[in-house]
Parts: sequence; C-alpha cells; structure tokens
Amino acid sequence: MTFDQREAEAREFAVAAHGDQRYGEHPYSRHLAAVRGVLADFGYGGDLALAAWLHDVVEDTPVTAAEVESRFGREVLDLVWAVTGVGPDRKARNLDAYNKIAAHPRAVILKLADRTANAEASPPASSWMGMYRTEHPTFKAHLGGLLPDDPTVARMWERLEQCLDLSVAPPTDQWVEIDRLFAVGEREKAIAAVQAAFDCDPGEAERILAERV
Repeated sequence: MTFDQREAEAREFAVAAHGDQRYGEHPYSRHLAAVRGVLADFGYGGDLALAAWLHDVVEDTPVTAAEVESRFGREVLDLVWAVTGVGPDRKARNLDAYNKIAAHPRAVILKLADRTANAEASPPASSWMGMYRTEHPTFKAHLGGLLPDDPTVARMWERLEQCLDLSVAPPTDQWVEIDRLFAVGEREKAIAAVQAAFDCDPGEAERILAERV
C-alpha cells in the first residue's frame, strides 16, 4: 500500500468515526483537514500526517487505542494517544495530554498543528480565542521546552502565537466567574456570562461550556 493510500484510509476511517459530529457549523472533517494542512505547511508527512486525521478519534469517538494501533501502527498510535486528554474536565484533560506529550516529545508537533488549526478557525474576539489565550501560558510552560533545537518547531510556535495575538490580554477574570457559576449549578447564568464576555449567541456559549467541562 502506498502512503497516499494509507492516508486516504486514515482520512476515511476518521470521517466515518466522527460521523455527524460538527466543528462549529461544519462537518468535523474540516478541522481534521486543517490540522493536516498546518503540518503540510511545515513539510511534515508520514506518521504525523496519518495522526492528523486520527488525532481526535480516541478522545471523541468510540474508536479504541487498540483499533488505531491495529490499523495504522504503533508509531501513529503513540502520537494520537499523546494528544488524547483523559479526565473529568478540560483542565484535567489538558494536563494529561501535556504529560503524555512530554514523554513522547515528537507529539508536540501534532499538538501545535491542532492548536494552530483551532486558533486560526476562531474569530479574534470569540470565546474560543479567549479560551486559547487564557490557556496559552500553561500550554507554553508545559510544551515550550520540547524539541528546543528544531527550527521548524520554533516556526510553528511563531505561527500559533501570531494568530493568538498575545498583546491582547486573556479574559482570565471572566473565566473564573464563568467556571464558578457552572460549578455551583448556575448553568443559565454561566451561559449568560459567556455571552456578555464575548458577545456571542447562546449556541456558541453552550458549546464553549461543553468544551470546558
């Protein structure tokens, strides 16, 4: 089987696994293709290209790690598993992924492509961009020291941080209050607080809350 055939298989497998999941208003495949596109922009292919299509299947679909390894090999699984966050909320899932990436440093390339694709899909004043800006100091603290001598990885960091525009202060205070409201069961007030902070509609506010918990 040629590499193009293997990549087509990974793409078809992932699209089928994600089924009718959406990425905002779009089919989920839009995000997977964007992650693959970021990797291509920096010249990455091979197992990273396959992992781009598959990176969310274990976290977000019924597909198991064993299935990924059986169909696509251990190297691809190692990348996918490293960026798969396990935990009861977003903070715990992020930390789990950060620790696994630190143990498998090459996965930072995949994680940077994923975060860049997410950030580039987020309008500058959106709740999603606010969340990524808020998380960035911790994201950088855990992952910024990996592959320090790789100039391509350094360029990936530059692209991500240009997109995030770190001159804009992250909405840390708003998130503290939003998270507090949600934690005490005030879901409607939490949704209203997201709307007020980011001038978004109730649907986006609900999606951002679902992502954080």
